[in-house]
Amino acid sequence: MKKTTLDVSIGGADKNPKKLTAGQRKFNGLVKKIDKQRQILLAWEAATPLYTERWHREFLPQLDILHQQSIEFVQVLSDLGERIKLSKTDRKTLTQEICGQAYELIEAGNCSDADQARLKVLYHQHSGRDFDTDEADDNELFNLGLQEMFGVDLGDNIGRLSPEDIAQKISERFDAEQPESRQKPGKKTAQQLRQETDAAQASQSVREVYRKLASALHPDREPDPVERERKTALMQRVNHAYGNRNLLELLQLQLELEHISADTLNTLAADRLKHYNRVLSEQLLELQQEAFDQELAFKQQFDVDPYIKVAPQNVAGIFEYQLEQVLLEIQDRTQLYEELNDPKALKAWLKGQRDYDKALEREMARGFDEDMFFDDFDDPFTR
Repeated sequence: MKKTTLDVSIGGADKNPKKLTAGQRKFNGLVKKIDKQRQILLAWEAATPLYTERWHREFLPQLDILHQQSIEFVQVLSDLGERIKLSKTDRKTLTQEICGQAYELIEAGNCSDADQARLKVLYHQHSGRDFDTDEADDNELFNLGLQEMFGVDLGDNIGRLSPEDIAQKISERFDAEQPESRQKPGKKTAQQLRQETDAAQASQSVREVYRKLASALHPDREPDPVERERKTALMQRVNHAYGNRNLLELLQLQLELEHISADTLNTLAADRLKHYNRVLSEQLLELQQEAFDQELAFKQQFDVDPYIKVAPQNVAGIFEYQLEQVLLEIQDRTQLYEELNDPKALKAWLKGQRDYDKALEREMARGFDEDMFFDDFDDPFTR
């Protein structure tokens, strides 16, 4: 992204803003906001590769350790069940934990073939059922539920689809059923006609700026090879800006090439200024959406809580927090392994799992309040 290099504003630094018209003040305000959004996007371009490098170098190795611990934990629970005498209730809870955690680890899809086979053996050993058969049955029930609720049939593909893929299929089904898409458009209102006229005039304003630049820079009309190469590069910038309806970039190019001056902007007619402001407003919205999409993509890529506000300035702190949480989980999991060797500690832990499940059932029955629910559970390994 090219950084703003010229001050495209009306009035200049020495002119009293109070003497500007409302349209001129709006123009200047939009130019500043656009520049700010560009700086945000530039900051994302700089911050994301650095975060990615640290993510792969520092975070993923620790996450792999935690994942391997989770696999080992299923084996630990199985071994404890063989050597520690448990009541019927505790043994039932232990079986549920072994099978549930094995199932979740396999379903996550990031186990090696060897680890997956190992977990399937433990699942069969403690449930008496075949994992692949149970998974196929669950997928069939889930698919039937989607058909009943949303009219979506994913068939045999459902086991290979991510939650995002399934949500997209449901969204496509809803879009296809929208009655508006099958209705003929009615007569346009006066407001709609005015909006279309304003949009056409704004587009024409951008086109006029483009034509002036294209006429002056057209490489085919330049006999000098060096100058033709320079104009070719400039024309590429012009075409890119016009293709993106980037009026600000086109105006910057005009100033850069001295096809207009600051005085030209100061004397823009009110109707032309109105059209410019409309285009700049659209450009600002597009940049804001691009910045929002960048933040959303960052959260999805690095598994950041969607409710946390993320900006290039605070990603370093977010990384440190994520890394600290994983390291704490590894430490707590190691300590838990040692504690569960004590039969009393194992039975207390199993009781805690039952209490958790009962509390979850109660919350789901009366309406789930996540903050209230998790306040009662400090142990990060209750689930």
